[in-house]
Amino acid sequence: MISNCFYYGVYSPKGFYSLASRPNFSAPKEYIVKGYSLSTKQKLFDCIKNELDKRGQSYIDFRADERSIGIYSSDAGFRIIDGTYETLTYSAELFDLNNDEETEKVKECILHREEAVKRAQRFLCACRCIINDMERIETADMDFGKINRYSSRLWTSTGGKLKGSIGTEHKRFVTCFTPDGVELNMEAFDIYCDNITVICDRTGACARRIVDRVRRYALSAGYDVISCLCPLNIEKGAEHLIIPELGYGIFVCKHFHKADFEKCRKVSSKRFMIESEAETKRRMDFSFKAYKRLMQEVFSSLETVSLYDKALENHIVRNFQEESIGNVLQKLFAR
Repeated sequence: MISNCFYYGVYSPKGFYSLASRPNFSAPKEYIVKGYSLSTKQKLFDCIKNELDKRGQSYIDFRADERSIGIYSSDAGFRIIDGTYETLTYSAELFDLNNDEETEKVKECILHREEAVKRAQRFLCACRCIINDMERIETADMDFGKINRYSSRLWTSTGGKLKGSIGTEHKRFVTCFTPDGVELNMEAFDIYCDNITVICDRTGACARRIVDRVRRYALSAGYDVISCLCPLNIEKGAEHLIIPELGYGIFVCKHFHKADFEKCRKVSSKRFMIESEAETKRRMDFSFKAYKRLMQEVFSSLETVSLYDKALENHIVRNFQEESIGNVLQKLFAR
């Protein structure tokens, strides 16, 4: 499934941010899975995917890091998502995979897990503040004329033509925060893109403007686009861009996600900048060092979250696990 080369759930300054519960994935039948055993839910989602594969029905696997947080199938007419750790804003049928009452140890693990998630969230907020401040400083030194001209040439080079319609924007993630660092899923660019432009930009300030202009060119010309959001600044829109019909993509190379493409055109953001004063450079370097240190605290907090997830697995007794999964499958695929 080509749509399965993206992430749909990430940790962000606003907590765990999921695209799986968004209205554009609505289906006639909707289900929420509760339960603190990640392995049980993963087994359930794997069984659902196997059944959909047998039936030849397409689906989207909502991935978050290395696990699934749900499945959407327009062919089968249902959406089922993990509702244990996120607040849902719509009514749906509930499947509860918890077969035992919560013990004191389980309640304690859940509490400590929530504290670790909040700690990661606080450090992500601090990182976002630093990056936003660095972008603000760089904006004063940008040559907007160069950015606009380059963006126009970049769009022309894609070969895009006016189609007499307006394209559709699809929001996805190709990066996510994990205990091991920032994880990249480059498969999306490998699948969709024959031509890739890599913009090397430490803060992303210049690159974001170029990506946004090319995105608007494509949408106004009638091409669908995939806007890859930054988990740190979701509200700022696309960080990377893919235009599937044109086989073209723009990837922004930063400290925590380096470009590793066999064939690409690289451009440095420095060509769009006016020479900064020495004091500004020192301030930027200081801020960037602080940003990297704070990100290490984020990774450490997520490692703690992972440890409590494993502890929950050990404390919860999963009686009748196969029967619980079988009941869900029967409900989903009832004729």
